Amino acid sequence: MSPTLPFRRSAKAMQTRLTKAQLLPIRRDVANELALQAHLSLEALRAGSPSVAPARHVAEVMLLSKFLADAGHGDFSDEALFDADQKMAGVFDNGRQSELWAIGADGFETLAAIVSLYDHQLRRATLGALTVASERLERMKTGEPYLTSQRKRA
Repeated sequence: MSPTLPFRRSAKAMQTRLTKAQLLPIRRDVANELALQAHLSLEALRAGSPSVAPARHVAEVMLLSKFLADAGHGDFSDEALFDADQKMAGVFDNGRQSELWAIGADGFETLAAIVSLYDHQLRRATLGALTVASERLERMKTGEPYLTSQRKRA
């Protein structure tokens, strides 16, 4: 049996392969891991965390979920985002003062709905949609405009 022959792949062929991969759903094990981390972070906030990390993670999940919804994966209104943002601002404000990052029952229900939406989105969205949402989040975290790659809606 002869060995397989090595062949060169053009940049265009590699880009096509990446584009096709971006159209596929997120791998189930990856989606499960991302969703689990979001749920664990939310539970840590419910119990009260001595670390800010769960609060940061839930805030990122909140934004990723909004960005995925903007891309057509679910329903997440601007009003719901504003409400959740206010609740997270309270978590951060109280956490800075008390060094315990926690969410009350009212805030927990709001954020639990968002984490559940995110969980659902991870099972339905394409890898490309999550990549675009993640890139928007990273641009936002660095202070760059995060809407530049979004198409303007008429």
